[in-house]
Amino acid sequence: MRTIVSFSKYVFIIVLTVVSFSCSPEDGEDGKDGVNGIDGVDGIAGVQGATGQDGNANVVSVLFEGQTISNGDNVFDIPQLTQEIFDTGFVFAYVTVTGNNYWETLPLSLGQQIILEIDKIEVGKATLRATFTQSNLRLRFVLVASSESNSVNFKNYNEVMGYYNIKD
Repeated sequence: MRTIVSFSKYVFIIVLTVVSFSCSPEDGEDGKDGVNGIDGVDGIAGVQGATGQDGNANVVSVLFEGQTISNGDNVFDIPQLTQEIFDTGFVFAYVTVTGNNYWETLPLSLGQQIILEIDKIEVGKATLRATFTQSNLRLRFVLVASSESNSVNFKNYNEVMGYYNIKD
């Protein structure tokens, strides 16, 4: 009887070994692909918006930040000031101290005396003349190549920025 139990142990170990090595994950079949869901329904198209106002591609705004103006002539290189603007357009300039929430139109006066003004406009540059020295200024030049602005008050910074849709 002892021989049968011993023989049974060996047979069991052999069967277990054969079964262990004969199965591997690669031998199984791939599962079936799942079913795709149904596409959703497209939304309803929105209402067409109103036609916007035509812009003016002939207007350029050039901003100089953190500038120091010195007594006398101050030259600003403005490559956007083209021959076309020089010949047919115009240039306006505004100034403010960095941090202020308002702009002032040039010429800038104190009492009866002009203290900052556009002295000279040339292709590619503008010269401001000052009778003071001040640092930390912001200057904006608005360059317009056309003359379609007869309804704009260029002494009002906000009106100019709104008319030409220029972002501050």
